[in-house]
Amino acid sequence: PEEVTLAGVRPAGAISYENFESSRDVVSRAVLFCFDLWLPPDFVPTPVDGEVEDFFLWNIQQIKESMDRDFDDPIKPNCYPVIIDYLLRSGHILPDTPGYLDVLRELRGGNCQ
Repeated sequence: PEEVTLAGVRPAGAISYENFESSRDVVSRAVLFCFDLWLPPDFVPTPVDGEVEDFFLWNIQQIKESMDRDFDDPIKPNCYPVIIDYLLRSGHILPDTPGYLDVLRELRGGNCQ
């Protein structure tokens, strides 16, 4: 419902990424504007647009486990930059983590034209 969305949505920045599609020999670029959406604990989302098959609630540990290469994953690959951005912004990946600044630079350093 609109009133729930408007009450809980907060802009969280933007990220960019590039994707090479080998089957078409094409590089595509994307800029994603990110928002955090806080929902009431009893809210149950329903997929209605045909783009999302299901919603599920994971804790931070489950989210981190989902990034393992061997994880049987229901998440589209282009969603992971958004998840990583959230983990960085919320302190679940700390600045003293090896490669922290490199990941941050990659998320913010793409061609946004």
